[in-house]
Amino acid sequence: MGSLEGIMRKSRYITIVVGLLVCLFWMGNAQTAFGFGLRDIGAISGAYITHLGLHELGHQVVAEEVGAESPEMNFFTRRNGRFYPGLSTYKDIPEQSKLPYAVGGERMAGFTFDYALDSYRYQPTTFNKALLFFSCADFFIYTLLGNYVHPENDLYDPNLIREETGLSKGALLSIVAVKSLLNAYRIVNEDARFFPMIAVDNKTAAFLIGFEF
Repeated sequence: MGSLEGIMRKSRYITIVVGLLVCLFWMGNAQTAFGFGLRDIGAISGAYITHLGLHELGHQVVAEEVGAESPEMNFFTRRNGRFYPGLSTYKDIPEQSKLPYAVGGERMAGFTFDYALDSYRYQPTTFNKALLFFSCADFFIYTLLGNYVHPENDLYDPNLIREETGLSKGALLSIVAVKSLLNAYRIVNEDARFFPMIAVDNKTAAFLIGFEF
């Protein structure tokens, strides 16, 4: 059982790597996808760090807006024996603001995706492709981990969202999957006139789908 859990813990990173290679092949051509070098690795690493930093910054923005006490963010850190690529914490926060805080990172990821999509259409570099992938797919993988690998970990955003909203694991995963699929469709269809988004204020958060007219 311990070995199986160890494999599952690595699933997020394995899925990211495999999915990114698929995206590189799909968005570009075969020669570009297989001509994978150190420059590409550097670009992908930079894209992941950019996505990760902006995600955590999204939590901090909400924390400042709602008056959280001593918010901070850490990267590539360990807490209670577990490794976290990025981790945002606070000493205290108004009870009604816990949900906006929990979704703050994914709200920022939505802004990151929109920027990456515009950048990719203008210049389809490895960095832009990778940033598109991370900002589109990472929270879906994160939700799988939170739901089924570490459902008791209250430092995981998806678990905080379920706790504050009362959503079931399946309901939350469905919402996250819809958001990722809609954004994936926007990548391959430049004529798409809709966009998923997350809106927050000091007390509430909402998943919305907007339309361009």
